[in-house]
Amino acid sequence: MYDTVNFWLDRVEVENITTPALYLANSRETLNKETGELWTVGDMDNMRVTVSAAGVSIKGSLAKFYLPDNSYTLNRNQVKDAIIKLSDCLHIDLMKAKATRIDVSTNFIMQNEASRYYSVLGLCNHFNRVQATSNTLYYYSRGKEQKKTLIFYDKAREINNRDGILPDVYLGANLLRYESRWNTRLPQQLKVAEIKGKTLFDPSFYSNIVQCWADNYFKIEKKRTINTDAMDKIKTVSEAMNFICAIALQKLPTDEIQDILVDMKQKQVFKDRISYTRLKKKLKDIQGKTDLTDTDDLVRELDAEMRQVLAYKR
Repeated sequence: MYDTVNFWLDRVEVENITTPALYLANSRETLNKETGELWTVGDMDNMRVTVSAAGVSIKGSLAKFYLPDNSYTLNRNQVKDAIIKLSDCLHIDLMKAKATRIDVSTNFIMQNEASRYYSVLGLCNHFNRVQATSNTLYYYSRGKEQKKTLIFYDKAREINNRDGILPDVYLGANLLRYESRWNTRLPQQLKVAEIKGKTLFDPSFYSNIVQCWADNYFKIEKKRTINTDAMDKIKTVSEAMNFICAIALQKLPTDEIQDILVDMKQKQVFKDRISYTRLKKKLKDIQGKTDLTDTDDLVRELDAEMRQVLAYKR
């Protein structure tokens, strides 16, 4: 489930701060003329390493470092082995290093092309939905820090575009990648005191972060299909109005609904924030009325894949 993991190892945890720099490829030194600070930047395979008087920063895909490519991700046992290997390569103890970013993800082999599923993934509270390309859908957490990012993308296409290694098992498959990135303030978001290298393969922590990964998905509103028998059940004008609104919302692109809500906020249609919350809840209620709508087949498939991962949490 782990892909990118960034680490920070403080100077006090390193016996000789100059040692890691000796093992880097493509290393170069940089001097800050104003402060006199000197640091070395280089590579350990695909990992970017920065060594300074303050400590050691390591950024990159831990899965790609340990495996031939990050088409697969690291399970709980593999992440332990990967940290040990990287520690040995740099001659430092990354079990003590703080994790400053964690990406948790996996691939789903789907019945349809990956991009087909974006249309059924709607809005999500506290996130901005952005379809950057036809093959990539982002959910950015609101706020200056952007603490969290959710991404859905065509993994096979991404691997092919960068000339990566696509395993034989994925050849010709519709490969949908779902990724949850914790970008900053990790202990606060994951509700733990600290997150170090050794924490990543702790059974309780691993189970919790996989659950959080899934919870992020289930918080996303899902589009529903109109129940073909719904019109036969209409008895009142109010029910007819809800039926028409449900059809209209079904046909309106999710990004357009989001843009309308943003415009309303910018023009201060409502003076209080709670009114926007009530409006979004009303829209969600209409879209989700079980007597008017059914769960979309694409959503059923996605939900089943998520629950399959949760059943094992490997």
